[in-house]
Amino acid sequence: MKIDPTEKDVLEGILERKGFTHLNVRKHGNHLVIYSVEDDEKVNRARLTKVTAQYYQLGMADHRGKWESTPFRGTMDEMVTLLTNDFAFALASW
Repeated sequence: MKIDPTEKDVLEGILERKGFTHLNVRKHGNHLVIYSVEDDEKVNRARLTKVTAQYYQLGMADHRGKWESTPFRGTMDEMVTLLTNDFAFALASW
């Protein structure tokens, strides 16, 4: 599924409203990649992969920035809620 340009802006807005102002979002294929910039280097944190018109699969970056799949799938709001509540450690500012 193709990512609509507005989806990046929506995700950035949600993260900012939840206080994750140190995070950025970039579009990469059918992924919305959540990353931070540490020592002038982009560090992958998590990504939402669009799998249907309304559903995303959550992926998490390991300590080397490599992607690990998760079994979690839902709307953007559901995935961001899961990410910010249950996996907030992966988004924390360093």
